[in-house]
Amino acid sequence: MSVERPAGLPAGRQPAAWGSDVVVDLLAAMDLSYLPLNPGSSFRGLHDSLVNHGGNAGPRLLLCLHEEVAVSLAHGWAKATGRLGAAAVHDLVGLQHASMAVYDAFCDRTPLLLLGGSGPADPAQRRPVDWIHSASTQAQLVRDFTVWDAEPMTPAAFVADVTRARQRALSAPCGPAYVSLDAGVQEAALDRQVPLPDLARHAPAPPMAADPASVERAAEALAAARFPVVVAGRVGLDPRATAAVTEVVELLGAAYRDDRNTVVLPTGHPQNCTGDARLLEDADVVLAIDVVDLNALLRSRDRGPRGAGSADQRTGPLVIDLSHGDLGQPSWTHAFGSPLARDVQVLADPLTGLAQLVATLRDQVDSAAAERRTAQVAERVRRLREAQAAELARRWDDHPISPARLVAETWAAVRDVDHLLCLRNTRTWPEGVWQLPGAGSYLGHSGGGGVGYGPGALVGGALAARDRGQLGVGIIGDGDLLMASSALWTAAHYRIPALVVVNDNSSFYNDEPHQAEVARHRGRPEENSWIGMRISDPAVDLAGLARSYGCWAEGPVEDPEDLAAALDRGRRAALDGAVAVVHVRTSPR
Repeated sequence: MSVERPAGLPAGRQPAAWGSDVVVDLLAAMDLSYLPLNPGSSFRGLHDSLVNHGGNAGPRLLLCLHEEVAVSLAHGWAKATGRLGAAAVHDLVGLQHASMAVYDAFCDRTPLLLLGGSGPADPAQRRPVDWIHSASTQAQLVRDFTVWDAEPMTPAAFVADVTRARQRALSAPCGPAYVSLDAGVQEAALDRQVPLPDLARHAPAPPMAADPASVERAAEALAAARFPVVVAGRVGLDPRATAAVTEVVELLGAAYRDDRNTVVLPTGHPQNCTGDARLLEDADVVLAIDVVDLNALLRSRDRGPRGAGSADQRTGPLVIDLSHGDLGQPSWTHAFGSPLARDVQVLADPLTGLAQLVATLRDQVDSAAAERRTAQVAERVRRLREAQAAELARRWDDHPISPARLVAETWAAVRDVDHLLCLRNTRTWPEGVWQLPGAGSYLGHSGGGGVGYGPGALVGGALAARDRGQLGVGIIGDGDLLMASSALWTAAHYRIPALVVVNDNSSFYNDEPHQAEVARHRGRPEENSWIGMRISDPAVDLAGLARSYGCWAEGPVEDPEDLAAALDRGRRAALDGAVAVVHVRTSPR
């Protein structure tokens, strides 16, 4: 990439001369490719070292216009690559800007190394602004939703703590680790060289195997099941998961469905029942593989009065939970902390535990019964696909454009292009339309439910896609885009091609049904649910906004008959290297 090449540097990297030089040498040894950041004086020493010591290569700086975008970009890149993502944020104020994105990564169990500037600890070195931008324990801002933090005060401590942060972030359950680098130490000249560690001796923890007795109980329950259902979750980011999960599904003759915002089995697999609303109701045994929020999967979702949707947990299928369980459960947030009934807990790395389970099951499964179930599930899937196609056809000519047609037309535009689906609409996603090949083909959602994650994460995913010869593709809501639209500038500036399709329902519509439900429950007018929700009067020119950031853009597309041609032009522009934004006006559902 030819953007932002430094000038006037000596040939080859010179020995570290300043405290921050040591950090850059360590980041290079860690094979970090990129460091998204919004600049700040608290890490001006590190910034200089990245450019003038490291040559802005390995890691390469990525200028972002907001810290939330920087962390979200690292989040999306890490999920797309399976590697440690990194970002730098400026002292207290930058960390506060970034905090929602840090929380998203924590809930999404994504390994990130977050570097900040702090202090200086020595009051004599502080400028006036340093007093209001620093704290005795700066990491306290994010300590409750990071897996580790440190505030080192010497160059050798920089090395030790960044090394430890990498190790902890990459050890399951993964998550973001934060290290604030004292500004005075960054800018101090070294009086001796600081050796770098052998990173092989500071490797992340190896995958954890399951208790054999728990594996045996799980195998017995599955082998005796009348109608087993397998559900896979966040393991869908690992391309190895497709073969492993397919093996257990086919061995059992089980029905399968993806968890929310994940893809593991190919869409076209004959036992993939994703989208079948009654599947879990019909199951007698559920094998949940790396389902981070198992309670949300098994309990009814309801917008009615609070508490009305709570189900009796003594009923329902027998539940086998194959995951890291509560090892990542924090004490501060209630995320994933609702009471959960598990009949068998297999505490393990999901793929390691699944291999153990399959090995135990092979001698226990009744193959004739599994074959009968396979045929029954295949017939169920056939009927499901017919119903999905009929629903798509029923709304094909809707005006405004239906979200289902938007997805179908976008799929048609990119189906012959090697692409990575970085982002998609969630509640209005039509299952069975986009033929995803399996794990690693879709990056999921934010983890923490934070609106504003999408733009940065889409760009991070598209960056990873570009570097391996794919096209990054994303369908993003108008509200999500407007919260962090400056990510488009970063993509355009660093020549990160992408096809960005804006699903514009001109509302923060997720909350309109909530307002209608509250009004209905209270006997008040439901027709007022749009107030304080609609993004209209004036309507935002999202294509114009995108063009102002340097993107190719078209829209708004309002006639469904114009959609395919607009998406075709957008795809061609993206394949030519542009950030192509197609703005589409859609109905809310």
